[in-house]
Amino acid sequence: MVRVANEKFAKLGSGGDRSQLAELVTRTHYNSEEIPLAFEADRDVDLPSWVAGHRDALRAGLHDRGAVLLRSPGRPSFEAVVDAFTEALVDYRGGAAIRSRTNDTTYTASEYPNELEIRQHSEFCYSHDWPMLLFFHCATAPGDRGQTPLTDNRKVLREIPAEIRAEFIRRGLLYVRGYGYNRTWQRSYETDSRQEVEALCAAEGRRAEWVGDDQLRTYETRPATARHPVTGEEVWFNYAHGFHISRMDDGIRDVLSTSPEDTDEQLWPNNVFWADGGEIDPEIINVVNDIVASCTTQFDWQEGDTLIVDNMLCAHGRRPYTGPRRILLKMAESYAEIAAENR
Repeated sequence: MVRVANEKFAKLGSGGDRSQLAELVTRTHYNSEEIPLAFEADRDVDLPSWVAGHRDALRAGLHDRGAVLLRSPGRPSFEAVVDAFTEALVDYRGGAAIRSRTNDTTYTASEYPNELEIRQHSEFCYSHDWPMLLFFHCATAPGDRGQTPLTDNRKVLREIPAEIRAEFIRRGLLYVRGYGYNRTWQRSYETDSRQEVEALCAAEGRRAEWVGDDQLRTYETRPATARHPVTGEEVWFNYAHGFHISRMDDGIRDVLSTSPEDTDEQLWPNNVFWADGGEIDPEIINVVNDIVASCTTQFDWQEGDTLIVDNMLCAHGRRPYTGPRRILLKMAESYAEIAAENR
């Protein structure tokens, strides 16, 4: 661990208890990229109060590094820490991940088989709107791997070869997502009503197609990059390297398959094409995947940690693990609303 004192944060308090709280929290980082930027308390403090008193500075750190980690031995309330940072929580319906609600605003992290790696992604990058902020909380720390790696999407955009970057920007992407096998549409959209699903998809510019007796397939055309509504930076903001059918390898097939009759379409119902319907060369996907991996850092979870991720500036994933691991998730601040406010 690398520990770096920061006078700015030591002096941010405005007298009394708040000043004392500021002095108990040290700015820290756990890798050379300083992603995430971490703030660690030496002993138990009222972390939600500290967060409430330092929101502007924490947001500045978030926009600089893309992710901020809050660590305190007192294992502060996840709800209280998030409430101290923002009041604009958003819902998660129709997403690609397999997850469950634990209360009205909290979800489990992906319930994808723990033997498999979850590739780096930004939540809802395949949609017209997405949460700007992700809050991850470590309720049970993994004993073996299970990190949540982070990728600087600004760096990825710079590192993609110019000709590949230009083709992605020029052609855009078509995401095809299937439901009904590992992830049912009822679970993903939290409803049994086809009409409600169709209305939600229409409102989000997503075309819905019913397949067979009870399966759903959706289609969305999206750009490959996006501009951050606050910082103004252009970022790599797509999931081509994760959705593409070429990412369906033997290891994934072995873990997900329950029968020799399982088809690849059942086990891997998602795919991505150029927006005009053209096939994307798997070699291009391999190049992108390698660059994403090279721009990725990680840290080890401790129980009670809360990680705040700017969903546009940083992608996230999950390393495989064995044994117990419980990471919770809240999402906040609609991109569409913030973009409208900043026009």
